[in-house]
Amino acid sequence: MPKTRNLSLIMSFFLFFIGISTSCQGNLIRDAELESRLEGFLKPLLEKAEVSSSINVRIILNSSYNAFVASDDVIYLHSGLLLEAETLEEVIGVMAHELGHIVSGHVVRKSESLEIAKNASSLSTALAAAAAIGGSGELATSLFIGGNDRVARQFYYGSRVDEAVADEWALKMLDELEISAVSMANMMKRLSRQNVLPESYQSEYYRTHPGNKQRLAVYEDHVAKSIFKDKRMPLKDYKIFNRIVVKLAGYQNRPEQTIEKLKNKTLSVNQKYQRAIAYLRYGDLEAAKEDIDTILSIEPNNPYFYELAGEIAFAKKELETALKYFYEAYDKSGGAPLIALRLGRVLLASETFENYIHARNILKIAVSGEPRLPFARREYAIALGRTGDMTRASWQLAEAAYLRNDLQEASVHIERALAKPDLTPDLKEHLLDLKFLIMN
Repeated sequence: MPKTRNLSLIMSFFLFFIGISTSCQGNLIRDAELESRLEGFLKPLLEKAEVSSSINVRIILNSSYNAFVASDDVIYLHSGLLLEAETLEEVIGVMAHELGHIVSGHVVRKSESLEIAKNASSLSTALAAAAAIGGSGELATSLFIGGNDRVARQFYYGSRVDEAVADEWALKMLDELEISAVSMANMMKRLSRQNVLPESYQSEYYRTHPGNKQRLAVYEDHVAKSIFKDKRMPLKDYKIFNRIVVKLAGYQNRPEQTIEKLKNKTLSVNQKYQRAIAYLRYGDLEAAKEDIDTILSIEPNNPYFYELAGEIAFAKKELETALKYFYEAYDKSGGAPLIALRLGRVLLASETFENYIHARNILKIAVSGEPRLPFARREYAIALGRTGDMTRASWQLAEAAYLRNDLQEASVHIERALAKPDLTPDLKEHLLDLKFLIMN
């Protein structure tokens, strides 16, 4: 059984991982390793297509096979897609397809969003449509996760024409990068076999990406003519891909099943990584520490192993040890904002004024890197408050409430900040701009 004395701390970190605020973040995973690795696979596509804007990859903890875009700067992948994909080329092909929707202007239009909002039977769907209109695709998606599935599917549903255009664009990019499209053709074959199944047994991807039989014909024709059909991604890329799949499985699968599956075996580094995550989730912190210590001795410069070691130490209430690990993770990751956020939380938990100052500085970096993450702004506000800067603390709480779409709370914090005697002209301008957005 899990050790109950540690359970609240374990769940604190784990809930941060799978969804910082259940009311608006849903099951959106925020993890530095998963996102940076997937964005690394996306980067060559962006460079080849000469896409100058930054496009992020986000993962939704959902066992169904699906991917979609809801804004011009984020591609969403279900965890089920990553765990079910047969090859890395398949995942890159899906991301290329979704990027094709972005560059081809297929992202949901404002008028369509409004029409859906008016007809929605779910409040979360209406809020999501409004968030998408306001440019917050990530908030829109988060709201949809907990909302009406059928209406959400209509919101993200693509036309056959749009799917064909995105496919053509993706195939062109894959060829230019000399990446085989065989895996995409095989994926289409799997989806086409779902045509005879009842809707409840069909995958999300099949239902939200129509025209699979026609799309399969296009992929098979392309593969037949392609000189790159037998090419595979480099082994180093597959090592990265296998690592993130193993990590994701550690968080998605039931921990006791993972522990039982990996019991009494000679394990690889990846398997020990997965089991350490499972032990942490299960509450066996000593076993988790033993596994993470082992793999850290093998890969002593891996920032994400230090990050997990920090989470384990934090769950054990060993704050000094947790700080040591998180500082290593932060430095070795090149200052990843999500790791900065975790580090800031531990600094706040240590309850010394010196660490509050460190927390304020590190959480400012986290907010700069993750400006649309309400939880980051809330933690930064706590650090500001504990170091005596109540005016800026109110400002950050207002920003966090606005990102959560809690306009009433945001207005309260704005008025509180505007009434402070130490209000600077720059901060006043920020607050008035935010107030204008709320009023309009």
